[in-house]
Amino acid sequence: MKDRDLFERDGYLVADLYSEAEVARLKTMLSRLIDPPLRSHPRLHVHAASGTPLPHLDPFNPYAVWKIVNTPLAGDDWYALIHDERVLDVVGELLGPDINFHMGFARLRPSRLKAEEGWHRDLDTDRHTRPELVTALVYLDDMDAESGATLVWPGSHLRHESEPAADEVVPVRARPGSVLFLHCLTVHRASSNTTDRHRSILIHEYKSARTVELTPNDAAFGDLPLRRGGRPRPVL
Repeated sequence: MKDRDLFERDGYLVADLYSEAEVARLKTMLSRLIDPPLRSHPRLHVHAASGTPLPHLDPFNPYAVWKIVNTPLAGDDWYALIHDERVLDVVGELLGPDINFHMGFARLRPSRLKAEEGWHRDLDTDRHTRPELVTALVYLDDMDAESGATLVWPGSHLRHESEPAADEVVPVRARPGSVLFLHCLTVHRASSNTTDRHRSILIHEYKSARTVELTPNDAAFGDLPLRRGGRPRPVL
């Protein structure tokens, strides 16, 4: 119960789950989506800042892709990621034995791209009947304060204020393969990547089976049952 105790105190938790080889495979999968931006499905949205390649700025991400929505639609390997038992084991410890999927996407920070996202709680935009959602952010690159780390306000899931003081902010420093599990009420934001290094994050949101969404969206596989009674549901 140590992980749950830390999560309930701070509103977030970091765990090393993926190996170096697995991270390399995930980055290869991501590269196939962004170079060039994939347009294979009308609900798979790849948002790029440039319509032409600019490899001199970022060889890994020459079109400056900054967001991909509905990544589970990109293929079988992407769909399989939302069923990863290591991630679901942690989510199950935090949310309980009955888990549904909510949505999947990716956030990318090309070199020198400024983050425009402000402080927020995920439940403010993804409104549900209960605050029983956990976001799993899989980091594919080294994360530090200069490379666009996720900024969190520890304990803010237990408070009503919407923005922290400067000395209350913590940058999540993580290695490739680390996963940040974030409570839906924890105040957080992205930061700017001021380095010459690219950074990528794969993001999957999960929720308890008893929480119901109040905000319509285009999330692929939303409310897909993943576990019941702590046991995996069959992969479709």
